[in-house]
Amino acid sequence: MKKIKYKINKLRKKILKYDYFYHTLDKPIISDAEYDYLLNQLYDLELKYKKFITHNSPTQKVGSNLLNKFKKVAHFFPMLSLENTFDLNGYLKFENRIKKKYIVNSIIDFCCELKIDGIAVSLIYEEGSLVRAATRGDGYFGENITNNIKTIQSIPLQLQGSNIPKRLEIRGEVFMLKSDFFKLNNKFSIDRKKHFSNPRNAAAGSLRQTNSKITAQRKLMFFCHGFNFFEETQCFPTHYEMLIQLKNWGLPVNKDILICSNHLELLNFYKKFEKNRKSFNFDIDGIVVKLNSLYLQKKLGFNSKSPRWAIAFKFSSKEEVTKLNNVKFEVGRTGVITPVAYFNPVYISGVLIKKASLYNKSEINRLNLHVNDYIVVKRSGDVIPKITNVIQEKRLKNAKKIFFPIYCPVCNSELLLNTEEKIIRCLSGLTCNAQKKKLFCHFFSKNALDASGLGPSVIYKLIEKKIIVNLIDFFYLETEQLKNLSNIGEKQSIKIIKTIMKSKKTTMNRFIYALGIVSVGEVIAQKLSNYFSFTHNLINSNQRELESINGIGKVVAKNIFSYFSISENRKLVKKLIKILDIAPNHHKFANKKSVLNKNIVITGVFKDFSRNELKEVLIKLGARITNKVSKKTELLIFGEKAGSKFVEASKLNVKMINEEELYILIKKSNN
Repeated sequence: MKKIKYKINKLRKKILKYDYFYHTLDKPIISDAEYDYLLNQLYDLELKYKKFITHNSPTQKVGSNLLNKFKKVAHFFPMLSLENTFDLNGYLKFENRIKKKYIVNSIIDFCCELKIDGIAVSLIYEEGSLVRAATRGDGYFGENITNNIKTIQSIPLQLQGSNIPKRLEIRGEVFMLKSDFFKLNNKFSIDRKKHFSNPRNAAAGSLRQTNSKITAQRKLMFFCHGFNFFEETQCFPTHYEMLIQLKNWGLPVNKDILICSNHLELLNFYKKFEKNRKSFNFDIDGIVVKLNSLYLQKKLGFNSKSPRWAIAFKFSSKEEVTKLNNVKFEVGRTGVITPVAYFNPVYISGVLIKKASLYNKSEINRLNLHVNDYIVVKRSGDVIPKITNVIQEKRLKNAKKIFFPIYCPVCNSELLLNTEEKIIRCLSGLTCNAQKKKLFCHFFSKNALDASGLGPSVIYKLIEKKIIVNLIDFFYLETEQLKNLSNIGEKQSIKIIKTIMKSKKTTMNRFIYALGIVSVGEVIAQKLSNYFSFTHNLINSNQRELESINGIGKVVAKNIFSYFSISENRKLVKKLIKILDIAPNHHKFANKKSVLNKNIVITGVFKDFSRNELKEVLIKLGARITNKVSKKTELLIFGEKAGSKFVEASKLNVKMINEEELYILIKKSNN
């Protein structure tokens, strides 16, 4: 179970990182196919192990973070995401769930539409006039982009015809034609500007311009696919008939729609467009299947993330054949050896791929890899991209089989197999240069000692020049030593020294996390910090005591105890304690009598704290911090620019306090 929980948490961390780059920065760092496979895997795991579902999981989240440069507006109706599937079985589960659980003895029609790969927007029309437009945002609040939307020629400023509702919401996708995307990137190339990675990225960047004249030049397009009425109006029995009415009012609706009542018709529609999608002048990444009956849609309703009456049936990822050039065995921070395959670069789903993780020794044996093999690469599976198989018929006679090394490729020490975790590890620790480099980077990373400016490139140079041998050496660095490194001048040297000195003041949980003990992440570090008042108590603890801490199992306890059992580690930690200014976690703060011993949610911007700083203060005072408001939430602390959490807390009658009231509670907790 602990392995499952670890796998779930690892997936969540990856997905949240990709969400930030995709939604907030409009700079996707992985393909949609890779993201969808990761999210789908998380869905499956959470469905199987429901007790691990948390409120802050990406599966429970809708949309993106909001940019400060646009005014925030509340959606009249939540803009939810769609449930995804990648195969017919997934779709059939969706259909059977509807038929068996919600609807009895009914003949059901489904409306199938193309899934345009664009930016979801909401348009509000009053008396037929476009008065407001917003991005999806977090599903409850979006960015006001009215001026930019009005520059899109396919979006009517005034609806035409009769029986137009007094107020109407239109949902749809803003996108860019492939031909216009290529023209834009060619122009950027001439002007020596940064390229957009794909049409969706270009559309998102264009839609979020503060100057609407720039948006107007980008030739954006729009298709509508949804609607909401603010009051009872002329009754349309089906989704399809309503789409036709929207078209009659002057709104653009994509012509490729199918009404079907069985999965064979639907599958033919899906396969037709999967086969021909490259011939379109815009990107599609699947089809959307909706219950056609508006009455049944209303009856089924929504869950917290998506409508129960719709699903996105996405196209499967493409495979490519390429030539394997080499397999390198990389040494991680904790000594784990990971084989990585390097091959001739191939484009899959618009992304250039040139390497893939092979996970472990078993995967190499399964594939029976040889140098210069022709391999099949696909963007799917647990770690993406993935090598699915080897084309045996193309293997050369003199091909050399790839074997997992017996000795560490960096320090040449003997590798050992951990049978419990099924991983092969180098146990040399800091005597292995690869582990040393990664541990030093981890020690000064943002969530550890947070020495900004002291990045991997500087640390690697210091190690290679033998200026730095151990962690203690960093705190005795001089500007002259840094100036001797290439591309580092006096100003940067002074800045690095200052940031190292500043990092000396830290908290106990950050220090524990910074040590890089195997399987001790931020959560475990916080648990250890809460349990042990001072660092020396942790150093002298035994395995039985560690196992008694809530949330720490036998494997983690053994790893912590083993770390402090090594005399070199104990000496290093004791020296670091003398150099650093580590704030102890006084046990009395986290007692049950604390007025802040509650389930707390934070929202907004605070004057005297960053969000992370405030979380640390509250955790020390016994608080349990969550990211989502629920019935279990006991207190909401809000600052300026409070978001949707404030609205949700109000609906649930959760007690709410501002920053000034918080200070009063903190004083009470410290007394």
